[in-house]
Amino acid sequence: MNKFSQLLWLTTLFVLGIGAISTPQIARGADPFTDFFNRDCVPEAKKSGLTQKEATQGCTCTINALRKKYSSPAFNSLLSKYRSGDTAARRTLRSFGEPCFDEILDDILFEE
Repeated sequence: MNKFSQLLWLTTLFVLGIGAISTPQIARGADPFTDFFNRDCVPEAKKSGLTQKEATQGCTCTINALRKKYSSPAFNSLLSKYRSGDTAARRTLRSFGEPCFDEILDDILFEE
């Protein structure tokens, strides 16, 4: 699979909201943003063909956007709903990752 196809697959993962569904509940007191970054976002991005640097860049952007909007308890609640299959929570979480990974895709496709 070429890099372009892999990146399209990554975008599809985020659009479909597959990234965080299969992970276990966050331990009480743990930082849900860091947990999501390490256990969901970066591994899924790398599985989709991004380099470690690209995955880290996209996930850092996503987490930074989420931190601006949500407190840790509120984000933990959102993740719980998302992981339980709540469609609205999935749409909300996905909306933060799409612009970040679209930017990476644009950078890769339109490098000079």
